[in-house]
Amino acid sequence: MKKIILIKLFFIFSIKVFSQQQPLYSQYMLNSFLINPALAGTDETSPLKLTLRQQWLGIEDAPSTQALSYHTTIKNLDNCGLGTFLYRDRFGPVSQTGLHGVFSYHLKISSNTNLSFGLSMSGFQYVIDETGLNIINPDDPSIIGKKETCWVPDANTGLYLKNPLFYIGISSTQLIQKKFDSQTLNMGQMVRHYYLTSGYNWVLNDDYILIPSVLFKGTDYTPLQIDLNAQLFYKKSISLAFSYRHKDASVVMLGLKKDRFLFGYAFDYTLRNLSTFNHGSHELDWV
Repeated sequence: MKKIILIKLFFIFSIKVFSQQQPLYSQYMLNSFLINPALAGTDETSPLKLTLRQQWLGIEDAPSTQALSYHTTIKNLDNCGLGTFLYRDRFGPVSQTGLHGVFSYHLKISSNTNLSFGLSMSGFQYVIDETGLNIINPDDPSIIGKKETCWVPDANTGLYLKNPLFYIGISSTQLIQKKFDSQTLNMGQMVRHYYLTSGYNWVLNDDYILIPSVLFKGTDYTPLQIDLNAQLFYKKSISLAFSYRHKDASVVMLGLKKDRFLFGYAFDYTLRNLSTFNHGSHELDWV
């Protein structure tokens, strides 16, 4: 039953332009660089971050994502940033493995407010491997039972405005929208994804800081999805956060920080009917 559900989900999400083709991150607040290249070089340090995500635990071949990222300012050019990240995202017979190279430019628009522009160029391998599928109807023309690979060039861009009180970012990924040229994927193409993030730093007292934030995301062909978040920090070393992903999941997150090191854990509880067949989603972040 779990395999049948996974296969059905795969084909639902793989229909030409209605697919969610970008990895999903619950703790994007810890590493928004993964969805907005304008953040390259905006940290006080040069962070090396690792993200591991396993979705729908208990369902075989459910979505899983691994990402390793790094960004920094350019020496002697504090208004420019460079970055890169490597990622792998897999869902059933579909997988992506890619590398991004990022450049950003930072513009100081007031004494404590900065505006950043970012652009990334990427290349990734897109694979559909149907060799391991248990095919119920061997005459189905959409199933060829083979493994096919496409190399996809792409680009992302973004803006990021930040001061000590608030931040707002807007970005778009998969700008090129490459069409697939293969037997399995001849009806598909990559589609643009759009992200809008914003948050406010609310200092409650010397010990506690509350950061409410929101993420809007969508494509030209799918409904807008909203994440509502509230993150509470204690002495900037311990954080507890809650998130609601509209009609999808509720998330609880715990963060621990020591000097320059940060560990974050997130647990997603699925709110859809799929919750009957899985034990939630888990995400780990190390900085």
